[in-house]
Amino acid sequence: MDALNYLREEIKSYFFESTELQLSSAYANQRRFNFYFEIASGQRFLLYLSWEGDDERFTLKCLEFSDWETLKKLVDAYPETGSKAFNIGRPRSTISFFYLGKDRLSALDYKGVIKGHIDSNEISGRQLMGCINPFD
Repeated sequence: MDALNYLREEIKSYFFESTELQLSSAYANQRRFNFYFEIASGQRFLLYLSWEGDDERFTLKCLEFSDWETLKKLVDAYPETGSKAFNIGRPRSTISFFYLGKDRLSALDYKGVIKGHIDSNEISGRQLMGCINPFD
């Protein structure tokens, strides 16, 4: 899906130290709707991209964990256990949006700590990443 590939690449280019977490081959036949990204080593934040499955609607969250060590244990276990372990993370920032095309996203809902001021419902992928960036 073009939208998923675009969004995953936007995350990787904006957060250039980020790593997309990969599941083990035991999950290979299951369709993926959720994608997790460790933003940077030694940090307590994790990005969660969720495809709502029906259309081009997505949610991007920045999850915050109590400390880096806790997150590290969860990240290490993720390939075998899946995403349920990340439920202990607190949503710091959440943005729901529609994918309209490359670099064209229609923001639907903002919650939590959102950086910057968005004058329009349409934003770029880079603006989306800037809105949830926990380091600025």
